[in-house]
Amino acid sequence: MPRLFPGLSPAACAALILVAGLLTGCGAGQLSQTSMDKNPVNGSNAEAGDIALRNVYLAAESVGERIGDYGSVSLSFTAIHTGIGAPDRLLAIASAAVEEVRIEAEPDELVIDAGTAIAAGQPIESLDPATAPDEPFTVAVRPVAGALRPGVALPFTFVFERGGAVTFGVPFDVWSKGEPPSPTRPQR
Repeated sequence: MPRLFPGLSPAACAALILVAGLLTGCGAGQLSQTSMDKNPVNGSNAEAGDIALRNVYLAAESVGERIGDYGSVSLSFTAIHTGIGAPDRLLAIASAAVEEVRIEAEPDELVIDAGTAIAAGQPIESLDPATAPDEPFTVAVRPVAGALRPGVALPFTFVFERGGAVTFGVPFDVWSKGEPPSPTRPQR
């Protein structure tokens, strides 16, 4: 009978086959069978013309013992102007799943020059700290009763002066009392 691995004892061949089988299982896990990278962020991404929306999510702290008892809800995102042309401006944010979206920023804070970004609820990362804003602005959201549930994405529409409108699902991120808000807490 021909041997699979000449020069190796049957016990060594069996050990090699066993190790190969065990190593095959090492590919299991999140997106391991694809060439796709998953960003280590909590939110969604979308494009509107030259504007790239990144890490868009709703955030709230749990304030009660029951699921669904949340304090103030905010919308966090970074909007990056990836073009080289004229500035763009965030005009509005809307959703049928909320009663109110209130952008708490001065009009000039919503202008995005080419190659720059604006952020709500999260700091802007910049290679040049001198050009990054000190504080992001706030987007307060008052959801329709019962609309917020962890793991559910609500449809939001972002409207830009030049980039137009884009509608996409925005996930809800909840954290426990005393836990630091995203993006400073570890990813789940």
